Parts: sequence; C-alpha cells; structure tokens
Amino acid sequence: MRINEYNSIEEFKSEFTGVWAPSEGHWFGLDFIYKGTEYRFHTGSMYETSNTILADGREATFGLYKKLSQKTNGRWYELLSEFATMEDVLASTCIDGRLFSEVIMDDSTELVGQD
Repeated sequence: MRINEYNSIEEFKSEFTGVWAPSEGHWFGLDFIYKGTEYRFHTGSMYETSNTILADGREATFGLYKKLSQKTNGRWYELLSEFATMEDVLASTCIDGRLFSEVIMDDSTELVGQD
C-alpha cells in the first residue's frame, strides 16, 4: 500500500524551490520517515546562523538530517550532508546508499510534518 503523499518528484521540488512564501505553498523543511527512521530535509542550516560554504566554494542551501533518539548537545537532529542545489540533493545517496530522489518517492516514505 502506498502511504507517500507525493505523486511526482516535480511536486516535491516545487515545494522547496523558488521564492519562499507559505501562501504559495513553499516550505522551510520536511520531516519524513523512511524504513522506520525519521529524517528532515531542510532549506538552509538548521543550527547555524549562516549557510555552510561547501568544499567546492558553493553555498549550501539544503541539508539532510537524521533524527536522534535523544537530544545530543542540545540538538535533536544529526546532519548527514549539505547541498548547493536541488539536483545535488536528489542525486545524494546519504540515506541507505539510495538516491534521495528514490527515497522521497518511495511508496513507504511517510511525510510527517512540514514547516
């Protein structure tokens, strides 16, 4: 049975790119569960006041985080990786070695919150 609410990768991308405005359906982040583990996709840095400059000189505009079982160093999430573009996010394999584009569209991926 499919529990994932996304019908296409374009639907996912459109919610997190462009000019942010809640009334236009754009969001800062998404909490989701994949294979029993909760993750967070987030625009910008969750814990730092400025975005990271990546090794290649580009600014990180997205991050993938894994929710911890308990708060550690004042944080509930552990950074898995940061990305400069949506295309970089979709090509990432930091969750179970699987393309993020496949993880976010997997039938069993459950969307549990957006903000």
